[in-house]
Amino acid sequence: MVAAVVPKLAVRPGATDQSMPLVEFARAAEERGLSGLFLNEHTHLPVTHPRSQYPGGGETPIRYGRFWDPFVALSFVAATTGLEIGTAVSLVAEHDAIALAKAVASLGALSGGRVVLGVGWGWNREEFEDHGRPANQRAQVVAETVRLMRRFWTEDTPEFSGRHLRLSPSWAWPKPVQRPHPPVLLGAPASERNLARIVEWADGWLASGGPESPLLRPSFGEELERLRRAWAEGGKDPAALHVTCVHSPTDRESVRRALEQGARLGVERIVLSYRDEGREAALRLLDEAAAALG
Repeated sequence: MVAAVVPKLAVRPGATDQSMPLVEFARAAEERGLSGLFLNEHTHLPVTHPRSQYPGGGETPIRYGRFWDPFVALSFVAATTGLEIGTAVSLVAEHDAIALAKAVASLGALSGGRVVLGVGWGWNREEFEDHGRPANQRAQVVAETVRLMRRFWTEDTPEFSGRHLRLSPSWAWPKPVQRPHPPVLLGAPASERNLARIVEWADGWLASGGPESPLLRPSFGEELERLRRAWAEGGKDPAALHVTCVHSPTDRESVRRALEQGARLGVERIVLSYRDEGREAALRLLDEAAAALG
């Protein structure tokens, strides 16, 4: 039985270089009682991607080519607010794993331990291939990247040897403030294979539901129970499992119901996701979230 605790309520704006200034938005979110700010990641948007279907259907919006670098942008949020900062998700396989481990550790140390790292392999095959590897290696490189970073963060002399990545025995500081390291959440559907991945090399699940929310999906409770069973069978501490849900409807009543459902199911955090529609819409979203919090 999971104790009912009201989840944290964070926000993921569709922030770009044309949006409401990010630091101003972050301050507005903090003033209204939200707990954190998360960002998505795409390094670039290939103009032609014949093998990759945009999850929302139709043409990929040009804003996908305008997203901020999440780690640079979140450093500004961390420096100017007390919000939790995170990615939902970072395409970690599109980074140099050693440099990314250093960046996340630095951001974690400088923020006082406020980092949550949501990771995924992404839907855009051509984007991934521009980084030098075939698209069918995405999931494997994500797994190795997380494993390498966890060693980088926790060991005095980390080393790693995998099929795709390598780190010779090294000295590497700073170490993250969070112990044992910032939580790494896998953003992926609840297939048996993905649940096994969460147990094997992640710290929890970043659940999303396409255009709406996993919290509105009738099967979500059962999916969560399957994850908890797999986690326990893997010998993991139930209290160490982190579950965050991305929730798209942002009106007051939908957010209120999501908070109630999240509390009932033992979800740690709900991240409100919205497409950037300008300053007025952004502030209206935050006001609705604040009202739902009471």
